[in-house]
Formats: sequence, structure tokens, C-alpha cells
Amino acid sequence: MSLSVSCTLSAAMVLATVALASAQTPAPTLAIPKALQAEHHDLFESLEAATKAGGKTGEAAKRAMAVLKPHFEKEERFALPQLGALETLTRKGAAVPAGLREDLIRRTDSFRAELDGMLAEHKQISAALKDMREAAAQEKKDDVAELAEMITGHAEMEEQVLYPAALLVGEYARAMSGVTGSTP
Repeated sequence: MSLSVSCTLSAAMVLATVALASAQTPAPTLAIPKALQAEHHDLFESLEAATKAGGKTGEAAKRAMAVLKPHFEKEERFALPQLGALETLTRKGAAVPAGLREDLIRRTDSFRAELDGMLAEHKQISAALKDMREAAAQEKKDDVAELAEMITGHAEMEEQVLYPAALLVGEYARAMSGVTGSTP
């Protein structure tokens, strides 16, 4: 066997081994970080309990729930899954599969298209929480008033940290893939 045939066969075997290894190693999937899932769940459950508080407080909590529930669903669909890629993207020397990069870019573009509406929803949520907090204060339901403050703080953290981070994850993936596209 000649040296060039031997080198060609060796190169083909290496490529086949690499292809087989990458085919057996699934690309990381995008999942909402467990800490964020738990926080959303806890806030939702607490608000659900507040809807049963009775009086003006319970009614105000029901109005808050009516705007918060669909908003949480949008966040979990458009904003939070990208954050599940942070660990992968920040590992030293991490190789990010093309499929994951493409998914991040697609999700970020969808999130960017929804962002103005989601920020407007935060204003509606804030107004509903203000009403809930005021009703709870009048009826001496301090736990519900504190919940309204917690949810308000959560919304501020989303606007100041989570939403920008979700957008950055997608833009980082876009930069890694060399694709130009939407930026603020």
C-alpha cells in the first residue's frame, strides 16, 4: 500500500470516528434553568393562594393572575430557554454545535419580536400588583402585600438582567456562526 493511500485511509478513519462520536453525543438542549423554573412556580403558587384570600385582596389577586399567567407562559416560551445555554456557552473551550447556535438565534429573534409586548405586559402586571398590594394593606393581609412586592422585584430583575442576558446569548450564538441579523 502506498503512503498516500495509507494517509488517505487514515484520514478517512479519523473523520469517520469524529463523525460517529459527534453523532453519538447529543447536542445540548435548551431548558429553562431549574432555579428560574422553581422561582416562577413558587410565585405562581403563592399568587394562586392569594386569589383565595377573599375580599378585595382576593379579587385583586385574581386580576393580577389574569395578566401574570399568560405572561409567564410567554417568558417560558420566548425568553428563558436561551438562558439554559449559558453554562454550555461559558465553558472554557466549549464547542457549541451548529444546531444549538441556530436554535438560539431563532429563539432570540422570536423573543426580540415579542419583547415590546412583554414589557408592556410588565406595566399591566405592575398596575395589577399595585392594586393587590393596596387591597392587602387595607385588609391587613401582609403576606399578600409582600408577595406583590416580590413579584414586582422579579419583574424588575427580568427587565434588568434576564431579558438582556437572553438576548445576549442569542447574539453571541449569532456572532459565533458569523450570521448577521437583528440587533437593537
